[in-house]
Amino acid sequence: MKKLNFLAVLLGGLLSAQATFTLVKDIYPGTVGSVPNNIVVNQGKMYFSANSTVNGSSIGTELWESDGTESGTKLVADIMPGTSSSNPNGFYVYNGKVYFTSAAMINGTSSFNTFMSYDSVNGVQNVSTTVKSPSNYTLLGNRLYFKATNAAVTPTTSRVFYFDANNQPVIADDNTNVALIGAAGNKIVATAQYTNAANVYNYQLFAYDGTTLNLLKTINPSAMAYPQLYYSSAVLGKTIFNAVGPNGNEPYLTDGTEQGTVMLKDINTTNASAGSFTQNFTDYKGKVFFTASDGGATGSELYTTDGTPEGTVIFKDIVPGSGSSAPQNLTVFNDKLYFFVTNVGNVKQLWESDGTVAGTKSLADVNTVTGLYVYNNNLYFSGRVSIADQIGAELYKVNLPDATLAVSDSSKSEIKIYPNPSKGTFFVSGVKAGNFELYDFSGRLIKAGKISEGKVSVNAAAGNYILKVKSDDNKISQSQKVVIQ
Repeated sequence: MKKLNFLAVLLGGLLSAQATFTLVKDIYPGTVGSVPNNIVVNQGKMYFSANSTVNGSSIGTELWESDGTESGTKLVADIMPGTSSSNPNGFYVYNGKVYFTSAAMINGTSSFNTFMSYDSVNGVQNVSTTVKSPSNYTLLGNRLYFKATNAAVTPTTSRVFYFDANNQPVIADDNTNVALIGAAGNKIVATAQYTNAANVYNYQLFAYDGTTLNLLKTINPSAMAYPQLYYSSAVLGKTIFNAVGPNGNEPYLTDGTEQGTVMLKDINTTNASAGSFTQNFTDYKGKVFFTASDGGATGSELYTTDGTPEGTVIFKDIVPGSGSSAPQNLTVFNDKLYFFVTNVGNVKQLWESDGTVAGTKSLADVNTVTGLYVYNNNLYFSGRVSIADQIGAELYKVNLPDATLAVSDSSKSEIKIYPNPSKGTFFVSGVKAGNFELYDFSGRLIKAGKISEGKVSVNAAAGNYILKVKSDDNKISQSQKVVIQ
């Protein structure tokens, strides 16, 4: 939403439909942005990768932690000292440790795609020097499986591994090349092919029986199926994924058996091999929500399925017609579904849904998106709020709309905020003590503080803002557009 559109919303008294954003910390000072990514939660803190500086010099992208406060957001370790980046990624939490892949100094030598772990007691440790690039962590029963490369052999191979009782990686099967893994029923499923096959890259659907990995089903008899994005749905009681079958790239279901592995629906029927390229599978309100494209009438939009072909339908055509909103980062929080879309004019927006079409709406515009996360009963967003700000892509707490809050014109308000315009000091009639928040028109929190003796003092650049005030007894909660000269 452009600034003028946002102003129009304010004039219409509709700020209750808007979300705002509170900066957690400007990790990389200036407009560059730290671009926080790969956020996971372990032992009450968020862990993620971020780019930053120390004393004005770059330290690259390293491991960070945050408790949601500015003072509690700090560098965990400069794993690759100096300006080099360790680029930690692929984070997963297991048994109190954060596992990830990064570059690191091992015995004085730079090592890349290294298997690492972190916990507050032992710090950053190297898990293995031969198991590289772990990913697709999948917990089945009490055992954690993952896909990784085995650098102990030549040429390097990609296999299914699991952790033994001592948290050491062990190869589950050495007879297959593995690209991806997931779970279905009581089995590990994998995108794989036998090492002795005529075409070792003809990836189909395999399953692990506890001893060996074997072909479960040839989804595409004439070409590589490459199953991916395995999502174990509690709602469906099955695993949903996409694969390239005879009908192109479409959604499939499996219960871990050959006969129970079927195409869910041919969504894109524009031609015999066209695909809908389903992704972002998320359980919500008794269905699986996901992104898909019919290839023509509606573009890439939000879909739902109840596990049947007839129950697999478009949920909402957010960008009407053949344009695509391409929903991403589907996240369930407080019984609502949140996600980002790209709307008309290439505008990124945060949306909210209560599971009904009427209750699916835009909350705020942003400039860029890295991720959407739930932590400590709050929603967090990684990205850049506005291209006009001087911060760049950072970590923000999302302040969701307050249904009781109304934006009012001072002439119609229960309380008065004056003088308006002012030099930065406002008086609030009817509120002696309380709290205030000052937002710019992009929804970014500029300043917050206490109302004392009915007075608000803010030090902000000249411009138009939204001032939200709330009394200590919570009987008054109101916002008003204000001008600082």
